[in-house]
Order: sequence, then C-alpha cells, then structure tokens
Amino acid sequence: MSMLDNNTPHTAFLLLTACCLPALISSANILGFFPTFSTSTLFYHCRIAELIAENGHNVTVIGTIANARPKAPYRYIQIETPREKLEKLRPFEWRNRTAYWDFLNMLSNRLLLSDMTLSQPLMKDWIKNAKESDFDLLIFGYFLNDFQMGLASLYKCPIIISITTGPAFWINRLVGNPAEGSYVPSALTPFTQPMNFFESWFNFWIVLWERTYFSRVLNEENEGYFCLHFNCQNIRMDDVRRNISLVFTNNHFSQGPIRPNVPTMVEIGGVQIPERRIPLPQHIADHINKAVHGVIYINLGKGANCTNLPRELLDSLHDVLVESQRYVLWRWADCGKPREDSKILYTRWMPQNDILAQKKVKLFITHGSMSSLGEGQYHAVPMLGVTYSSELVGNVKFLAQFKLAERIDAYKTNKDEIRSKLFNMLNDQSYQERAALYSLLYRDRQLTPRETVLYWVNYVLRYGGTPHMRSPAAEMTQLQMLGLDLIVFTFSTIFLMWKFRGFLWNCLTGRMFGNIRKFLRRYLFGKDYEIVIEKYSNIRYDEAVVDAARECQIRPQTVKDPDAPRVVPVKTARQRKFAGRRKR
Repeated sequence: MSMLDNNTPHTAFLLLTACCLPALISSANILGFFPTFSTSTLFYHCRIAELIAENGHNVTVIGTIANARPKAPYRYIQIETPREKLEKLRPFEWRNRTAYWDFLNMLSNRLLLSDMTLSQPLMKDWIKNAKESDFDLLIFGYFLNDFQMGLASLYKCPIIISITTGPAFWINRLVGNPAEGSYVPSALTPFTQPMNFFESWFNFWIVLWERTYFSRVLNEENEGYFCLHFNCQNIRMDDVRRNISLVFTNNHFSQGPIRPNVPTMVEIGGVQIPERRIPLPQHIADHINKAVHGVIYINLGKGANCTNLPRELLDSLHDVLVESQRYVLWRWADCGKPREDSKILYTRWMPQNDILAQKKVKLFITHGSMSSLGEGQYHAVPMLGVTYSSELVGNVKFLAQFKLAERIDAYKTNKDEIRSKLFNMLNDQSYQERAALYSLLYRDRQLTPRETVLYWVNYVLRYGGTPHMRSPAAEMTQLQMLGLDLIVFTFSTIFLMWKFRGFLWNCLTGRMFGNIRKFLRRYLFGKDYEIVIEKYSNIRYDEAVVDAARECQIRPQTVKDPDAPRVVPVKTARQRKFAGRRKR
C-alpha cells in the first residue's frame, strides 16, 4: 500500500495514458477485394489476406477467379464473369517497349474488366445490402481500377492498397509519392539507374506526361465508372482517394530502383515466399533427382489465356536448352503444343518458390516480374530475363548491373544470343557468388515481410486510418511538385517590378518626401507659421487693387493677331530624346 501511495502521480499518469490510447483491436472484420484474372497476382494478394486471417482477424475475400489458396483460413467469394464478355475485349500485346498508346489500350481493357466485375448480380446485391458496420478495413488489389475503391465509402473504413509491382506513377499519384523523373526511371521506359543525360531528359518528359495528361485521362475514366456504380452525389472520388492509409508494394530496395518513398509506401517484397518448405509433387521431384549437372527452371509468365510470345523465341529456347544437356522444368503457358524432349518437363502449373529452393536449380529463366525476381534473389539463383515490356526491362537491367542477371529481348533476339548468355551464366561461377551476396541483402531486414504486414495492418486498425501520414503532395499537380509555379511567380514579379520601376520609385519617394514635409511642418516649423500668420493678419482685402490686377492679365485671343508676339514652345529633354522616332 505504501508503494502505491509513493507512486501515486506515476500510477495516475499511466492510467491516463492507457485511457487516451486507442484500444488494441484483437479481432476486426476485414474485406479483401482482388479483381484480377491472373492466378499469380491473386496468389500474391491472397497471401496477405491469409497472414491477416492467421493473426485472428475475420477476413472475407472477393475474387474473380478460383481461390488461389484453398486452405487459407478466410472466407472466399468468387464472382464469375461470363466468358462471352471477356472474348469481346480488344486483345492487348506488348510489341514495343515504348508503345504508350498501347498502354492506353490496356487501360481501357482493364477498366472494362473492372466494370464487368461490379456489374454482376452478386456484386450489385453486395453493394445494395452493404452496411457501415460490416467491415473495419478494405484490402484492395490495385491496378488502374480506382473507382472500385468506392466499396470503402459504403463502410466508411480506411483502405490499404496491395500492388504486385514497385512504386509506379499510377500509384504514386494516389499518395503523393515523389516522381523524381530526373533519376528514377518510369515504368514506361526501358531505362535503369544510373541514366545518362539523354535518358534522363527523355524520362523527365515521360514522367511529366504521366502526371499531367495520363493522370487526367485516368481520373476522368474512373470518375465515370464511379458515378455509375456508386452514388457520386453523396461522396466524390477524391474523398475516397484521401482515405488511402497505406500501400503495400511488392519490392525491396535491393531490387531497385533507388528512390525516396513517403511513409505510406511500405515495402513487403517477398511476402509470398513461405517461411517453411513444402514438399514438391512427386513427378517434379523425380525429374529433379535425375539431374546430375543441375536443373534449369523456366517460367515466362502467364496472362488471362496465353503469353503470346513469338514462336521463334520458344523454338530457339528449346534448341539451346537441348544443347545444354541439362534437365529442364518448363512452366508452359503458351496455347500451342510444346516440342517434346526427354529432359524437358512441361507443366501448366509449378510451385515456383519450392522449385527455386532446390540446390540443384542452377538457372532461372524468367519474364522479369517483381515476384519472380524476388523469389530468385531470395534463393540465390542466377536469372536470365526474357523481357517483353518496359517495366520488366527495367527490373532485369537493374539486377544485370550487379552481374546477378542477364537480359534478352523477347522480340529482338536470336538463337546465338540466347546460347551465348545461357552458357556463360552456367559456366561462370561469379554469377552464383553474386547471387549469394544479394540473397543476404534481400533477407537482411529489421522485420520480415510477414511481420511488416501484420504490424501495419494492426496500426491502421488501432488508429482508424493514417491521415497523419498522408503527404500534402497527394493534392498537388506535377507542376506544383516540381516548384514551377513558384519559379514562374518569382520571375513574373521581378519582370513587372523592372518594367514599372519608374512608377514604383515615384510612388515610394513621393510618399516618403511627403511624410518628411508633413513631419517638418508639424513639429519643427509650426511656431514660425503661426508668427507669420499673426504678422499679416491685419491686412485687409482691397477690391480696387484686385480689380486692377485682373485688368492687367493676358487673356487668350479669339482672332489671330499678326502683330502679336510669336511664342515658340521649348521641348523637354525627354521629347528631344525621342524626336527622331517614327510614330506608330
């Protein structure tokens, strides 16, 4: 009792602090909305939902394809889109690394897919029956589908965005992440750090185009769909964007590019990598056990249907892999039938992370996505990137600088180039050494990706959002972020002051001298004026003298008098200076 009495002020302080702090949320209702038609993308998003569900929260996931993690402890709802509607979409394909108008075509397709998702009867009923108390947080799978974040307006809850890439302009504009176009490559350019002068110049204008024209087009398109599915009279799209609390990005600074990020950008690269190894399927394990000199694993990505890669590229890869005399695991996603070989195992699905964890895997041939590069870097496997878009080019080229990977163009390569780089990476031991070093850099973190996700999700739930972390740049245009408005205002002010310098000087000096005269009359010569007035106060007004003075005045003549003296006007100095100039 005496100890409590002695520490009464301290105890009161602790009680007051505990009352003021928000209560810890042990179990919250969380909605995960992941509208994607890519299995790998859904697998990444569902990994985040699985971690949150395992932490004790009630998680509901809405997806557009089959559940990527069937054993996860969350509730999964699938929205099926009619196949005939998907076939009406205009096919999109990366044929040029700088095809910006093709990127606009991809935006149109992406928005149509997002619109189809919310137009299904299941989602219409879901929106109609939504209550504000249903969910406390929305985990949103993002890719150019801003208007679907309107779901958060139904529950008035904060939003955490999950993206499968690093920071790009389509996500930077939502949270005010700096563009830094002079040295941070855009996702639409094939450049990597460091850029030379001409690359920086070109990249700067591309970033400016992204933040002005493209952002305006993206906002207008999303505004239309937002008003179609949600009541835009009660809430605006800008209000929904302001409710974004965090962005989970699938990258790590060791993967590049090096850039500044606002506090709401949280790097969780490698979160899809499980902490424990899962046994491989029997047919894949048997194929790996046969290999004496190592295994090559190849995965060139998978879209909604097929990769649409050139057939010449696939044939060249097959011929070179046969020459290498090594066993190959090939995740086949092409629509055509593969060329059979006894040492090549084709499968439409493979547990990529578990395969890369095998020590017999000596080379990873990848399309260069952040998830694939992260898994290859985590397991210290040298990588050969077969890239077919500008974003993938930048990802691979950054790692190629450190002799961790090599890159070939999917549309501008030949068999000789593939053979040269593949055999060089297999025979050069330095690639394996550099891969081991960068694996340590990738793994060495203050918190693991799993711990990072759980900490920040609970942080958002504790405080009901993160408005204190939102950057003011999120409300600014690119011109304002570059400070061009301040520069224009400064030079305009200097120009106007120089143009009207005479007028300003007269105003300043005239008022100054007027104040001096007023001061002198009032405080120094006031008594002298009184004496003079008093001295001449006895003088009377004589009308006769005034009339005589008026008669002596010279009046203007109405008739021209030849005998009148001629008065020649004298020009002033300014008139003489400009006398020779022609009048306009």
